[in-house]
Amino acid sequence: MDTFTTSIFMALVCLSFTAGGKKETTRVNTPSGPINGFKTQNKNTGINLYEYRGIPFGKPPVGPLRFKKPEPVDKWTDALDATEYGAGCPQTVYTPDLAPRKMSEDCLFLNVYVPGSLNESRKLSVMVWIYGGGLMAGFSSQYDGGWIATQGNVIVITINYRVDILGFFTLDHPAALGNYGLWDQKLALQWVHDNIESFGGNPDSVTLFGESAGGLSASFQSLIPSNQGLFHRIIAQSGVVNRMSIMTKKLINDRTIKLAQKISCPINDMFKFVNCLRDKDYSELLEATNIGSSMAQDRIESYQLPYFAVVDGELFHDHPITSLDDKSTEVAKFFKSLDFITGYTSNEGLVLYFMILPKMQEIFEFNVTEGIPAKFICEGMIAPFVELFYKNDTDVKQKMCSFYTTESSKDEQSMRANHLLGDIIFNHPAMEMLSYHTRLGGKSYQYLFSKEKHIEWGSASLPEWATGSSHGEDLQFMFDMQTVMSSLNETRFTPEEKDLSDKIIQYWTSFAKTGEPYGGEGAIPWKPFDLTSRYYLDLDTPLALRSNLNPKMVEFWSKEIPPIGLEPVEQVKRHDEL
Repeated sequence: MDTFTTSIFMALVCLSFTAGGKKETTRVNTPSGPINGFKTQNKNTGINLYEYRGIPFGKPPVGPLRFKKPEPVDKWTDALDATEYGAGCPQTVYTPDLAPRKMSEDCLFLNVYVPGSLNESRKLSVMVWIYGGGLMAGFSSQYDGGWIATQGNVIVITINYRVDILGFFTLDHPAALGNYGLWDQKLALQWVHDNIESFGGNPDSVTLFGESAGGLSASFQSLIPSNQGLFHRIIAQSGVVNRMSIMTKKLINDRTIKLAQKISCPINDMFKFVNCLRDKDYSELLEATNIGSSMAQDRIESYQLPYFAVVDGELFHDHPITSLDDKSTEVAKFFKSLDFITGYTSNEGLVLYFMILPKMQEIFEFNVTEGIPAKFICEGMIAPFVELFYKNDTDVKQKMCSFYTTESSKDEQSMRANHLLGDIIFNHPAMEMLSYHTRLGGKSYQYLFSKEKHIEWGSASLPEWATGSSHGEDLQFMFDMQTVMSSLNETRFTPEEKDLSDKIIQYWTSFAKTGEPYGGEGAIPWKPFDLTSRYYLDLDTPLALRSNLNPKMVEFWSKEIPPIGLEPVEQVKRHDEL
């Protein structure tokens, strides 16, 4: 098990628990059928909470439904027992402490957290959380929505969706069009829209939020016009759609050939090939596509997730970024209609420390705990990026090497390596999506999470030169970290940190209710993002409203480096159109 895989998945994938003790059963009658949940109290707030776990929203995507968009679950008449979490979707398990307690292809479940009391007339705003995990891992019960629900007086829903090969396998062919995980999310949103009034929720006030691949997913959903009416606001934390977010034909073809070779399924007929894959146990498919066995040992190549969305002719007719260039497209109109918050941590790229494998250090003759040299940045990081996205353009490589290297100090050099990774994957894409949304006329808000409070993920630790808040550090201010990973110690906040946590939840939930993030009495007013002042809220102790976040990075990527070219799209015909 390589260090990168373990550490990244520790940062993005979590383990949940089921509340023990006697449960007071409560029933809700929904259009889908009667549901039995239970009453409890949230340990962070002490406020009454009603939980409904493991509610199915889609038919099990098994057999002939594998590698297809999900079908709505049939209505039921007998009361559904919703006191235990449903299974997590199949995924590669890199460490047992981060595995779902149950794992099955029958995994299309969601969980509902209702604060205070049950009353259909309450019309509470609703927040739907999408988990991260690189679109390769994760499950809804990782995140206990009770803290946000009870403190912010909103209904919180956490949803499952298919991940890894079962969620995003595609052939660029009607036999397997891809995007199944995104379809799962969309179907869950439809279930929420149709049923949430029974829990006292308002289907006309729904916010979609998530972190990392969950933020990316929320961003993808915001660019699907057929979602009109299913949600009204999005909060994308450390992840948005970017120019690398759609799989290219070459990538699809290369992976198809490798999979066919490993799994012994012929590819002369794509429909027969997919049927062959359907006959395989999911564990065999996961093993054949395990990233740990194919990871480069001499370079950083993780600028794209192993699986991404594709242009399928239905969810996406073109690369979504292209659609935003024209204000008249349905994609642009829908995105504009949504209130939008996005942001990132002050050093997203700190995960690079765990991605630099021993073989890389041996080849480039350095020790990562002592620092990251300029040679590795230029040849081990920038060169593969330019090769992949800029056809080995020497001018682009030279400019990037100059911008992300320095002779001032080894520590500063190491931090620039971190920022290179963060700027490519998180920071510049967030700025680009904010600019698009603002130019379209939408209401946008930007934040920077800069509070340093490092989570101790097992034996993983950071070197002395590493500063700033890393990817995922913001989660501990919104969720109980012992439900994130059972071996973690309970998060202990100073009074200032507790106040910051309260303010973050207040900003998020007030945004969900009104479209304007308000942090409560005494909090800093959060001004909308604009293209002149570029206001952002610095989530630190103390809070601060600032402007013009990281202007040198913005200037460099917007003016010095040309945008990544978008592959011309040929419409993929669906099977029913052939």
